[in-house]
Amino acid sequence: MGSVVVVELSLRAVSGGSLPWFSGAECRGALLSAVGAVDGGVAGLMHGKPGSPSVFALRPLRFASGFRVVGEGVSAGVLFERGALARMEVAFLDEGVARRAVAAIASTRSFSVKGQEFALEGLALRVYDPARVLEAGPFEALDVRFHTPTYFNPLSGDKEYKVLYPDPVHMLAGLVATAHRLTGASLPKPEELASTVYVAGLDVKTPPMEPSKPAPNGFVGWVKLKARKNAPSDKLSLVHGLLKLGELTNIGGNRSAGYGVITVKTANQPSKTTPEKA
Repeated sequence: MGSVVVVELSLRAVSGGSLPWFSGAECRGALLSAVGAVDGGVAGLMHGKPGSPSVFALRPLRFASGFRVVGEGVSAGVLFERGALARMEVAFLDEGVARRAVAAIASTRSFSVKGQEFALEGLALRVYDPARVLEAGPFEALDVRFHTPTYFNPLSGDKEYKVLYPDPVHMLAGLVATAHRLTGASLPKPEELASTVYVAGLDVKTPPMEPSKPAPNGFVGWVKLKARKNAPSDKLSLVHGLLKLGELTNIGGNRSAGYGVITVKTANQPSKTTPEKA
């Protein structure tokens, strides 16, 4: 029914400065401000309404050169030089919004992230067919790495409570909803899919941070999921495909502010999701 359009922004620091170790909310604000300066209507669509699914997910600013990480915990940050190169990715889940947003971004000369100016050097687009992404194939074990803070909203009970653990049911619940939204396909319940795997390894932590309200802290780290003996191959393939979709759309809550960035790999194979067209 729709494609996932991933836009990679190549940026260069106008001057030296510093940013927090996790700048997801700041990058979201910079993106909406830049788009809004050109097309307020599409910026409003990207901002969304409370309780409605976001039309985009964000991979926050990450530096490629001219930087160093300093400090720990809340005081951790990134110091960067003038001319430092950085990248930021936006995955649009609505092709109409993507077209308008890309046009607005292309006419933008700079982005301001928490007062730090970055010049836009270039754009790269990748387009994915979510139905093809879901055809990932069965597996024996998957390594899932959480690169930015991740949390899950509870499936029932107190909505103020947040799940700070890579529980397979919660990991898959949001992805099932996203896949249905993108493809229109009727999918098994997340509990049914989660019953095909178990947590075989775990190393996560919840680093101290000063998150932007209302988002809470989240966990980062790694989890290994193994297939249960005699688990149906079609369901394992779907679990794999949903997590590969999560590489594009992030997982968990507050994805538009850079939460829930993951990579997925099987055995010793590197993570890679191939676009349908570019």
